[in-house]
Amino acid sequence: MPETDARFFVTAIAKRYGSRLRRFLSTRLRNSQDVPDLAQEVFLRLLRVDQHESIRSPEAYLFTVARHVLHQHASRVSVDRSTVDIAEVVAELHALAGDEPTAKAESAEAIASLERMLKDLPPRVGTALIMHKVFGYTVQEIGDEFGVSRETAKKYLARAAEHCRNVSVGKEYGDSHE
Repeated sequence: MPETDARFFVTAIAKRYGSRLRRFLSTRLRNSQDVPDLAQEVFLRLLRVDQHESIRSPEAYLFTVARHVLHQHASRVSVDRSTVDIAEVVAELHALAGDEPTAKAESAEAIASLERMLKDLPPRVGTALIMHKVFGYTVQEIGDEFGVSRETAKKYLARAAEHCRNVSVGKEYGDSHE
């Protein structure tokens, strides 16, 4: 019988606060497609509560559980997120060079120059620049790929561009360092 009581409790909570919960989750997630799964996880956790009748404020409890689910989801996403490595991107550039010896040589020279220019940058910053300039990724796509905000991706690109300008200016004046 207690399981049935728990189901009635969760059903009542879902009817009363379900749309607010989905809005709450959607405003805090990068990927809105995760909202139904996370909402379901919140309700499943509520089903596991032994003494649901002792909950004084079901709404507060619901959103506390939702915050925990969001936190765990964010942790899982950041760990699961495959990192984009500049070495992988450079390998793709080599693959794009083609079979013609002249094109291969020119491409290899350009890639070596690019690697020298970007070697002093953090991997994500250099990779963001290559993704944007060579592969045509948008700022949002770069942010999504790295699991960071659009603004952070924009900062990566700005930092890379500034670094490239400084390296170019240094070469103009015979300075081999930045």
